[in-house]
Amino acid sequence: MEKDPLFKFRQPLVTAAGIILGFVLNFATELVKRDSKNDRMVLLIIFSTLVGIVLLITALYRILNNRYNNDKADTYYRKTLNIFLTGVIFSFLGGLLKMVHTLFLAQ
Repeated sequence: MEKDPLFKFRQPLVTAAGIILGFVLNFATELVKRDSKNDRMVLLIIFSTLVGIVLLITALYRILNNRYNNDKADTYYRKTLNIFLTGVIFSFLGGLLKMVHTLFLAQ
């Protein structure tokens, strides 16, 4: 059996993705409970959060996938990490926009 080059990176990324997805999904449930959903800022928050969730799940799939070329494991991991970090950025951007909306724009 060949050694898995991504073995030492898998568990930390899965843990981080799981924790962040838990917080983001909890945040998303609060968005769904709003009375007004047609505000442009709210739509931007929802879009950013949704993109973040999709990217985090994509990164989670990629890191758990064991069917990759071992010779290109470094490139595969770097792309997975970039997808993960982009998902985190979009997710936190949704949270930041929500804070701005609540503090400054909500009536």
